[in-house]
Amino acid sequence: MIAETDTLVKPDMVAVLERTHVSKDLHGFLLPTLEAVSNAMHGIEARFGDNAREQGMIEIVMSSINDPHRLMISITDNGVGLDNGNYISFKTPFSGHKLQQNGRGFGRFIAFKVFDRILYSSRFETLPASDKRTFRFDINQKDELIYHDGEPDFSHLGLRVDYDEPRSEWHELIATLDQGDIADHIGSHFLPHFLYRWLPEITIRFDDGEPSSITTHFKNVFVEAEAGSFDVQIDDKAEKIDYSLTKVPRTRSFKNHSLLFAAGDRIVGNPRDLTNLLGQPAFFDNNNQPYIVIAVVRSSAFETRLNDARTGINIFPTIVEEIVGKVGDIIQATENTQIAKIKATQSRDLEGALQENPILRIGLRGQSIPAYVAGKPNNWKAQDFVSNLAIERYRVSRDLSKAISSAANNPDNYMANIKDIVDKIDASNKEALAEYVVHRKKVIELIEAARKYGSNGAHASEDTIHDLVFHRFSDSVDTDYFEHNLWLIDDALAFLPYISSDRAMHGKGRKKGDKIADLAFFDDSLVLGDNDGTTITIVEFKRPSRDNYRFGDVKHDPVMQVIETLKDAVAAGGIAKTDGSHFAFRGVVRRFGYIVADLKPSLVTVLRNHDFKNDWNPDIYVRYRDNEQIFIQAMGYDTLVAHAKKRNQAFFSVLFGE
Repeated sequence: MIAETDTLVKPDMVAVLERTHVSKDLHGFLLPTLEAVSNAMHGIEARFGDNAREQGMIEIVMSSINDPHRLMISITDNGVGLDNGNYISFKTPFSGHKLQQNGRGFGRFIAFKVFDRILYSSRFETLPASDKRTFRFDINQKDELIYHDGEPDFSHLGLRVDYDEPRSEWHELIATLDQGDIADHIGSHFLPHFLYRWLPEITIRFDDGEPSSITTHFKNVFVEAEAGSFDVQIDDKAEKIDYSLTKVPRTRSFKNHSLLFAAGDRIVGNPRDLTNLLGQPAFFDNNNQPYIVIAVVRSSAFETRLNDARTGINIFPTIVEEIVGKVGDIIQATENTQIAKIKATQSRDLEGALQENPILRIGLRGQSIPAYVAGKPNNWKAQDFVSNLAIERYRVSRDLSKAISSAANNPDNYMANIKDIVDKIDASNKEALAEYVVHRKKVIELIEAARKYGSNGAHASEDTIHDLVFHRFSDSVDTDYFEHNLWLIDDALAFLPYISSDRAMHGKGRKKGDKIADLAFFDDSLVLGDNDGTTITIVEFKRPSRDNYRFGDVKHDPVMQVIETLKDAVAAGGIAKTDGSHFAFRGVVRRFGYIVADLKPSLVTVLRNHDFKNDWNPDIYVRYRDNEQIFIQAMGYDTLVAHAKKRNQAFFSVLFGE
């Protein structure tokens, strides 16, 4: 027969704890201590009421904090103790008594995530006299409360909790515990009490040392500097969020600006780092001393969404981020002087980056640098701004193309829009030109560096310079105008129809006997109004400072190399491009050659033996060979650089004041 009534089976607390996560850090280790201190404050308030601040006392004693086999922590208070009402609540998981105190009735169980041995001892008032309770608490036993007749180690009313025998997974952390960090963490955990409630006298003592007052120390540190509230939609309801700000000196324990969530007048979970939002981990006062801003937010919405382990608040991450953003805005408004310093630094850094990449100014869309920086995150560095401006520059170019298309298709408004479009094009071209001039200056500096001795005491090879002028083993099919630096030799070379760099005429790998020019240029002569032949120009680079040339030896005579290479090019009748197509010659009518090499004595001797002259310019040797119809120039790297500088000097003067 089924009974008319029945009772609930008590929760399986071991299983509940198995599903409860505690982070393996200082906060996780101190959770039992923090819970005990919080419960002690409830007992003190129950005994002393409005006088709790003045008459309450909590003593924390920690022994052998770095030895897991001897470590012990005790928390003693002078509250009402574990009287009959509290005792019934103690035996009831998730008790309603604790819910009335903004608790969960679960804190005493969390201790078993850290410790294996927990003792309670208490003195409390009862009629006709005071009484005591002393027992070991162990949820792994069938009878969880194991009583003994020992007397509490204190004579006043109150409660003591002793923790020892930490679980093995905490041993490594225990070996690194620091007294100062422990005191700071306990003080910061009860930061809400310092800011807007009360605290009894809380002392902490390590081993046989003197006790120090956490309350006295932190009440002078955690001082409310700003307070207020704002609304946030949580579950389709406008919830009021109260905030308090405090400024504290930067220390090892208080390293960066942080946001703390409070529920039950305690900090819940780990702090949110505000460094990225505010731009730096700390601010500096007028004496150049670092300080951080700590914000505490609380709400009745947090109380009803606090998880049972008191380790987190069950609200969506997007809501958390909204709260973080609002608090960040409040701090920036109150710390406007500090934010102005950050923005000034960002503006200087961006100005420097734009000197290297002036074309990116287009992305500013007419804004000044300070105005642009003001709207960007405080933690952005120069590279972040450059990336953003590169995207904006692309958008500007795309918008400009759309504007041109729109104007062209709308004759009625064309004249009204054309001036604005021209102005934009003009600005874009100026920026593009500025960027390219900066690029040219850097390339010239690289060429000059390549001519000097390297760290190994040797000069760079001619291949290094060759690659700077035009990438080897490539051609103009796969190399755009802005990807090479042919202007170093002659600006006109860059506009010839086809250019091949260090490639055989047949377009495949080098074969025995192939004569391959460092650079070869092919022109169909249309630019000259003569379309009945092809012009071939080749360039030969030689290693800087080389001085072992020999007349008549094709391996050591660059003039012979130019002649032989041109002869083979003409005989080939065309050249295979990298895309597989073929550039055919229609009869070669002009042949030009450049030899770029330092004019050392052995090279000058070879040139004079070939009847080269330098009458019109002592730095350039020239010869026109009638039989082969070849015009050859030989110049040094110093002349190459000097001429490149001269051709760009007007631009360098405007941009760099040179």
